[in-house]
Amino acid sequence: MAKLGSATMDDLLKQAKTTNRLLAAQLKSQMSQMELVKLLATTGLTAREIADVLDTTAPTVAVTLQRLRKKAARKSSGRSGSDIGA
Repeated sequence: MAKLGSATMDDLLKQAKTTNRLLAAQLKSQMSQMELVKLLATTGLTAREIADVLDTTAPTVAVTLQRLRKKAARKSSGRSGSDIGA
């Protein structure tokens, strides 16, 4: 049965989290986790919030973000990934 009256902030937060998880579930079939983390990071979410949406851990997201930053730094310096460890 639906509630009468206006939704509370808690209700809105729960609804937003559910919507985020449903969208992430749909995207998971089309994108890698790294791509999803990169996309969600552009929204300003924290690693913990991204982890919550993707149903993973905050440390996993933090490591992925670190790898993305390193990859971007290599790209901006003109180095390719093939010279790693050289």
